[in-house]
Amino acid sequence: MQAEAVSQMADWLEDHVSEIVAHKTQLDVQKINEIIDDLAILRHPVQEYLTMTEEQYYENESDHQLTLQNDKQPLSKLQDRVLVNHVDGSFAKSEINFTYNHEHPFAGGQYDVTNDLHTIEYALEVIGAVVANTIMADVRNNLSQDAVLSIALAAAAVDNWQKNN
Repeated sequence: MQAEAVSQMADWLEDHVSEIVAHKTQLDVQKINEIIDDLAILRHPVQEYLTMTEEQYYENESDHQLTLQNDKQPLSKLQDRVLVNHVDGSFAKSEINFTYNHEHPFAGGQYDVTNDLHTIEYALEVIGAVVANTIMADVRNNLSQDAVLSIALAAAAVDNWQKNN
């Protein structure tokens, strides 16, 4: 995977969030999904997760960062996000520590597309910096599956918002 692709997408998002919110440009969700799939953190292609139930994901892959509350609900309806917000440690010693926090793009019962766009942007920015400075095995061994899935969930929600608003 090319580290530039991850960082370039983060940079593009940083420059275009307001245009996406104003419906002047579209987020290329397929490109986001390709980046996620290329990371190879998740066991299946991103698209498979959107129809998977929370229970299926919880039992087979979740690292329990996400708050899953409805076993029968498809993951595409999940309103919780785990944001990759920082990394520290030592690349030389393969000691990489990502930090996370929860984001709630549906706070107050209404969808906030800007929140999800920032979740994608910030996560890709941090991940891109790590990918550019260490081997992929270190990224794969240390990055939360739930955080990577959150990028996909945010992208799917933005895509849905773009189509329906």
